[in-house]
Amino acid sequence: MRKLICLSVICFCCVFVSKAQSPVPGKRVDYYSSWTDRGAKVVPMGEIHLSALAKSRYGNYPKTELNTELLLFPLAPNIGFKHQWLGKNTILSSQHTFYYPTLGLKWAKSSGFKDQIPETADVPHIFTFRNELILSRILNPQPEDCFIRIPDLVLTARVGFDFSLKAGDDNFPKLDYYFLYQRSGSYYDDQKVYFAGLELVGNVYRNFNFSISADYYNIDFGGEYAIESQGKIHWHKNSKFSVSGGYKTYYLNNDAKTQLFLMPVVDLVFKLNHRTKLQRGLFKK
Repeated sequence: MRKLICLSVICFCCVFVSKAQSPVPGKRVDYYSSWTDRGAKVVPMGEIHLSALAKSRYGNYPKTELNTELLLFPLAPNIGFKHQWLGKNTILSSQHTFYYPTLGLKWAKSSGFKDQIPETADVPHIFTFRNELILSRILNPQPEDCFIRIPDLVLTARVGFDFSLKAGDDNFPKLDYYFLYQRSGSYYDDQKVYFAGLELVGNVYRNFNFSISADYYNIDFGGEYAIESQGKIHWHKNSKFSVSGGYKTYYLNNDAKTQLFLMPVVDLVFKLNHRTKLQRGLFKK
């Protein structure tokens, strides 16, 4: 009897919160997952998330996904592996990514980027490895016994480092573009690039979610660093397609110069083999 009363109180609270968020009392409102590719949660097994700018992801096991940056792939073939180690409301994962940027560097040498890599430069074979730990915390955990849910508000922290292995002649200069410097720092003199970041995601209104993030990069814990920030609004047409738009800011401070750059970003995400799961509630529905 006591358990039944507790469950009734919990569900009453859930209904109250849901109605408070709904602009039309009594009308069902469908919310969509606010998690992004930066969070610790992996995509469900069998699902494929195709993205134009962010990572495209495939759930190959219940707690494991494979991912890649498709837009970058022709210039820097890459493949990533994320594993979710533990947690429900607090989730810990590790991400390991391999890049082969040599193709892009050779293309830059023969194109309009001669100010970065002259034609006389030798580009070696470069194999870059990124390793990171990702910790996500759901700030508004949902009662398991309630069939009405409110969107997850998730705070994610990440830390990691890049290192590279090289083979062949090497005499090309450092890249100092605002978006390349912090990603190419490990190509030179056995340097490592260390980074840390935060992201907050949640729901704005109905099928509109938000995400805002900031990342700090440092080369060998020296005086050279870079900061990146991104904010987006995600509109979900349905559970299988969404559009996002916002901004991305780069700030670079190195020995040669300081750069600040702001640009708009737009992304499309398609979900294949996506299955909406029913929530089990008080009456097993």
